[in-house]
Amino acid sequence: MCWENIRNMSNLPTNDAEFNLQQVLLLMNHLTQWLVRSGVGYMEFSAALKPIFYQQALTELERLDQKTTVSAISLLAGLHRKDVSAYKETSAAGKPLTEATVAEPISVPARVIGLWIAEDCPPRLPFSDSEQPSFEFLVKKISSERHPRSVLNELIRLGIVDEDLGEVVLKKGSFIPDQLHQESRKLLSHNLQSHLEAGLHNLFETDQITHLEEAVRADELTAESVQLLTQYSIELWEDYSKQLMEYAVKCCALDEGKAEAIHTFCLGIYQNDT
Repeated sequence: MCWENIRNMSNLPTNDAEFNLQQVLLLMNHLTQWLVRSGVGYMEFSAALKPIFYQQALTELERLDQKTTVSAISLLAGLHRKDVSAYKETSAAGKPLTEATVAEPISVPARVIGLWIAEDCPPRLPFSDSEQPSFEFLVKKISSERHPRSVLNELIRLGIVDEDLGEVVLKKGSFIPDQLHQESRKLLSHNLQSHLEAGLHNLFETDQITHLEEAVRADELTAESVQLLTQYSIELWEDYSKQLMEYAVKCCALDEGKAEAIHTFCLGIYQNDT
């Protein structure tokens, strides 16, 4: 059994690029699972990462009090100079970075569904038909590099269409975002973001106050013991969270209307067994 505290890991090689890359890739295994299951592929993700690397390179250069030249940003972020130039022009024009004139591909399956709806095609289309609009026709209109069968299989996997007797059936409402699922994913993103911010703050801002970022791990357990610990942790959290919420309500009431009341407090807990 061990009590893990990131603040005590002072021997970590914080400047070892290869080591830190491997640690991030461990996280990416799970995030990539999320993306792939949601129909987001490498091309869409890598394109979306470009402006993030650009912005982080800017932030780091400003922290180091260095000039934010195209060369410096390109070197630090690993981006092509033309991409950096495009982002700088877009930022100078006061536009969001997503509007930069750099390729930001949308997945072929998503574009096929968009074309299907935009052209007001019927909800049932033949997979292949030379005399009328077909699913194959839509795919080829979007991309000549993706096989229609592969696109169909992906859309079936995502639950957007069905295949019935040689026809592709657009499932009603499947392309409308499920607000409940979206809120659950937003909550997960916010929780992960808060956890990472706390941990990275403790790793890199060693001259400032540290955040609570600790964990209790117990190994060599039976499934029965894990179940007991799980139930006990739920009971503890229910009691603890209730007390903390009551105290938070008091603090909110105390700070209401104050000009300096601009901060957010977040405390989370998770349980996992493998």
